[in-house]
Amino acid sequence: MQTGNVRWMSLLLIVVLLVAGCAAPVAPPAGETAAQQPAAPEGVVTLEFWGGWTGPDANTMQAIVDRYNAEHPNVRVNLSMQAWSPLFDAFIAASSAGSAPDILAMHPQELAQFVHLGLILPLDDILANSEVIKPENYLENAWEGNKVDGKLYGVPLDLHMHGLFYNKAAFEKAGVPVPPSTPPLNREEFMEMAKRLTIDANGKSAAEEGFDANNIVQYAINAHTNHHAFFQWWSLYNQLGGQLISEDGKSCAMDLDKAAQAWQFLQDLVYVHKVAPQGQTDYPRDFLDGRTAMLVDGPWRIPQLEQAAAESGFQWGATQYPNIFGGEFAVWGSGHNFTLPSKADPNKQAAAVAFLEWMAANSAEWAKSGQLPAFKAILESEEFQQMEGRAPFIASMPYEKLFPATPKYNEIFASNAPTPMMVMAQRIMLEAADPAAEVKTACEAISAILATP
Repeated sequence: MQTGNVRWMSLLLIVVLLVAGCAAPVAPPAGETAAQQPAAPEGVVTLEFWGGWTGPDANTMQAIVDRYNAEHPNVRVNLSMQAWSPLFDAFIAASSAGSAPDILAMHPQELAQFVHLGLILPLDDILANSEVIKPENYLENAWEGNKVDGKLYGVPLDLHMHGLFYNKAAFEKAGVPVPPSTPPLNREEFMEMAKRLTIDANGKSAAEEGFDANNIVQYAINAHTNHHAFFQWWSLYNQLGGQLISEDGKSCAMDLDKAAQAWQFLQDLVYVHKVAPQGQTDYPRDFLDGRTAMLVDGPWRIPQLEQAAAESGFQWGATQYPNIFGGEFAVWGSGHNFTLPSKADPNKQAAAVAFLEWMAANSAEWAKSGQLPAFKAILESEEFQQMEGRAPFIASMPYEKLFPATPKYNEIFASNAPTPMMVMAQRIMLEAADPAAEVKTACEAISAILATP
């Protein structure tokens, strides 16, 4: 799940300098410490693998690693997991102390900052002889998204992006046909559905005369107020063809009119059309409890929906994120990848590459976490293609738009700090601030960040 924006970038140099003078080894980031793990038998290569999975997908990844260990008695992979923010804190500290993990997972948009710090290795030469990890075996945008300045720094594992989940029972009760999984809904189709699915206490919809907007019992859709708000904005802004950072990476290149137009659409769902609640926090729970009929979320939500279907008979479906502005379709997206830290033991590098090759060829198990494998043989397999709810996300993969790669990524995008993107999102969605004013303020702040050495 895409929840790993980190909080440390503004204090990064302080952390590095403080830890650089520390001779004590840094403990693994989560789970068992090195002292708690039993020593590997003599002759067995031990690989330290760090990742930020903390939801149900953590159990899936652990099961995959356990299988690898069982099948490869000469290698032991120790998987350590915690939330992405403290994971990267620990990685910075461990690298400074010379005890970096052998493999570190992250997201493509985070690569540039670690490249800038010299903490991860370029992979082109390391993987030059691999028969598995090569561009023709991967979805093109997944492979290209892991490059910085033309060099490969990450091995793609998966992609993910926003889609639109819907409650089939709510649609049936409102007499609204369920949407096809593809192509995306247009603005008119989406708004008609949204109004008919917003119901007041008297049973009237927002499309009917006499609708009571002050007494709504079912909203059509959730309204994000966290980082997923600017993820949605990014989809809409890219549907308008917007750009965020200049080609030279030194200033904000936001088209203020288009940026405001994208935010205005999201804000109006709450404050004008009244089809989405204001100040919402638990989006999945509201969807499962029937407070909202639709949910904007990623494919990582699928296992929870499958569980709800099995336990309570909850009927759900999925379709692509709407194409609101009618131009070329675009949707926010990200992914997970694997990197090789520069401060890891070089004698273990061949074993790490072999593990990553095995992961690629065996990533079908990872697909059960809801994520979309980037390895073509798995992505195109009949087994994966027939998994429930995946079709709209698969169809969206070529249109996924990543945030721009910049060494200042976390100073601009971090969700657990007052970054320009987070402040802009919360001012617009929680406080009903003027989108035109907020995008101008955010762009000025972004330019100031990018201009700082």
